[in-house]
Amino acid sequence: MNAMNLRVLFFLLCALALVPDAGAEPVHLKALVIDQAYARATAPGQEVGVVYLTIENTGKTAEHLLSAASPAARIVTLHSTRMSGGMSSMHHQAAFDIPAGGKLELQPSGLHLMLEGLKAPLVEGQEIVVRLTFGQSGTVDVPVPVRGMGAGPDMGSMHHDRMR
Repeated sequence: MNAMNLRVLFFLLCALALVPDAGAEPVHLKALVIDQAYARATAPGQEVGVVYLTIENTGKTAEHLLSAASPAARIVTLHSTRMSGGMSSMHHQAAFDIPAGGKLELQPSGLHLMLEGLKAPLVEGQEIVVRLTFGQSGTVDVPVPVRGMGAGPDMGSMHHDRMR
C-alpha cells in the first residue's frame, strides 16, 4: 500500500470514529417515546452506575416516571444533580414529571437514573435492561447500551431543551 492510500485509509477511519453511535431503537409505550438511552461503563469494584435517556410525551395529559428497576443492580433510583456554591450534589427524586406534549431529558449533570448495588461492572459494548414504571402508561423494558466511561449523549440527535 502506498503512502497516499495509507493517508486516505487513515482519514476514513478518523471520520468513522466521529460518526455518532445510533444506539438502540426508540421504545414506544402509549403516548411515550423513550429514546437515546445509554449507561456509562464502570470501573471494577464500582458499586454505582448511571443511565441517561429521553422520554417524549406526545399525549395530551402529563405523565410521571415513578420508578425504575434493572437486573444489573440491586436498586435503581431517580436522582437530580444540583450545583450550589461550586459544588455538585445528588438528590433523590420521588418522580420525574413529563408534561403533555413535552420532553424529559436525563443527561449528565442533570436528571438521571442511579444504578445502586451493581451486580457486575458495566462494560462498554454490553447492553442492560431498565424497566420504567409510569403513573398512567404502565411499565416498559428499555434496552440500554453501555458506552465508555466518559460518554455523552448521541450528538447526532441531541436535544437542548430539557423539561421537567
